[in-house]
Amino acid sequence: MRALAVGSLGVLLLSCIGPALAQATPAKPATPATDAVAESFRAWDRNGDGQLSLVEFRAGWQRAQALAKAQAGLQRQFAAIDANRDGGLDAGEYANLVLVKNAGRAAPPLARFDANADGKLAFPEYVKLVEALAPRQATGPGATK
Repeated sequence: MRALAVGSLGVLLLSCIGPALAQATPAKPATPATDAVAESFRAWDRNGDGQLSLVEFRAGWQRAQALAKAQAGLQRQFAAIDANRDGGLDAGEYANLVLVKNAGRAAPPLARFDANADGKLAFPEYVKLVEALAPRQATGPGATK
């Protein structure tokens, strides 16, 4: 998920068509969105030649789809855990998280992930918690599925 850290699937799609559009329109000053587009394009351009082959596009597209699917799953989980529907996970909801229960005494306090110190976890803070506490899947040679 970290290799392709962009805000939306739309930005990812723009990274593919951006170079073609750039040839047809005058250059504009770089903005955060175009920086994300350039970053996405570089992530998809595995051999660094400044062009996307069908193989590179397909691999990038598959990673983007997997990221979108994971993001949607996390949003569903977050909504289900947010018992009082206030848009954040408070201390009681945090304590009921399976990841926190599985960590037991080693579980970090809610404050570790509460970036804005409002006493609850917003969705982006919840994602950081999941990234930190979720068991990593083994990949590569010898990994079992």
